[in-house]
Amino acid sequence: MCRSWFIISLLLIASCGKVTAPADECTTAAQCTDSAAPYCIDRHCEAACQAATDCTDATHAVCASDGACVGCQAAADCSAQAPVCDTTERACRGCTSDAECPGGVCIEADGTCTADAGVAFVTMMGSDAGACTRAAPCATVLFALKQRADRSVVHVLGGALSITSFALTGTTITLDGEDTAISTGTATAITVMGSADITIEGFRITAPPFPPTGGAPAPGLVVKDLAKLRLHGVALSGEGSTLVEASGGAQLTIRASHLGSLSQNSANTINCIGATLLADRNALEMTIVGNYMPCEMTVTRNRFESSRDGSVHITGGRLVMENNLVIHRDGFNDSISVGSLSSGSTIRFNTLVNTTAVGSDGAAMFCDNTVAITSNIFAYNSQHPINGTGCETRYSVFDDRSLTSAGTGNQLTGIDAIFVNRGAGDYHLAPASVARGGAEPGQIMVMVDYDGHPRPDPSGSPADSGAFEAK
Repeated sequence: MCRSWFIISLLLIASCGKVTAPADECTTAAQCTDSAAPYCIDRHCEAACQAATDCTDATHAVCASDGACVGCQAAADCSAQAPVCDTTERACRGCTSDAECPGGVCIEADGTCTADAGVAFVTMMGSDAGACTRAAPCATVLFALKQRADRSVVHVLGGALSITSFALTGTTITLDGEDTAISTGTATAITVMGSADITIEGFRITAPPFPPTGGAPAPGLVVKDLAKLRLHGVALSGEGSTLVEASGGAQLTIRASHLGSLSQNSANTINCIGATLLADRNALEMTIVGNYMPCEMTVTRNRFESSRDGSVHITGGRLVMENNLVIHRDGFNDSISVGSLSSGSTIRFNTLVNTTAVGSDGAAMFCDNTVAITSNIFAYNSQHPINGTGCETRYSVFDDRSLTSAGTGNQLTGIDAIFVNRGAGDYHLAPASVARGGAEPGQIMVMVDYDGHPRPDPSGSPADSGAFEAK
């Protein structure tokens, strides 16, 4: 009789749609691996939620109509920091375009929406009068800055704007464009100085040309004197001069931007002079990131592509260079040159490729023993891809046309055995690539690869050498 009641009790529990589990079996949905009970409800893995109070996972706190605990069903479920409800993922995320911010402007650098009331609007056909509203925009950025009062954003409507070179100091502002082309003639477009904290996004800026009388042209953008400048989604181009320069203790951040030099001029197109530079997720064509004085440089997840000498030059200061893809199209040119760096400098998880079929003396890297070089790929088709006194690599992959193999954990292999398709420019790792699992143990503080995928994958496995972690 007791046995019968026990069976009936189990049937009643099952009919209620509940999956009984030990106490405190989960704290997040990720711990619920049974597809029949994928939601963490009241610390138990359950088949479905009945109300929002059932969804105790902070990232899945909304009970959807199909019984799933999700991040959101509508924008009203999201915060100001992640205002868009992605209906496919059913999760809140940052905005990526103005269209996702009804009655406002998307600041892509932060993924946040700013209501029109917090924006001063400018357009080429506007008039420098009134309050610079969307309905009656002003004509110049300088006028908008004076009229903005407590508005934190100046938004340029339209695809072009002529500006007079100007300086920003003692203010915090975002200059936001709509892929707007800015022309300034022969002068620096914008100088950021003093205590200014400026974000510039959504513009195409051409640096001044070489003066007809000779000499160096002015930089396109300048940040100096402890100021902060953040560039996001900006296109900077020029004739090979300095596109953007940071000096005097300034902080320069460049993300998700495209910087291109139009000539073989050897100047640093991104120049750091006693400042702090972060370059992350950019496309850099014919561009050199360099310094003339000790500088703190962090260079991550960028694509360098060039047929000129140099991609990164730094002497003195500190360099962290991780997850970059560096492609050279001339076998006689060199790529990275570093030396006399401070403690903590490292070059790791980068892929350096030379696409020419002609073997040469071009070096992938000149260095000394002040920088730790580990877990990279050097497919450079060079007799000496690494040059320098006391410079030694570890746990890196070299193509078999190279003479360099010394160093703990290094491997030599066929140049076309490393990548999925070198000829087509696919530098992800081939299924049998020796770079898989070849990274130096203990480097797992680099948590993602060039594509943003987890490193290592799967968790707990040996990481892969080079910019790409195989999935």
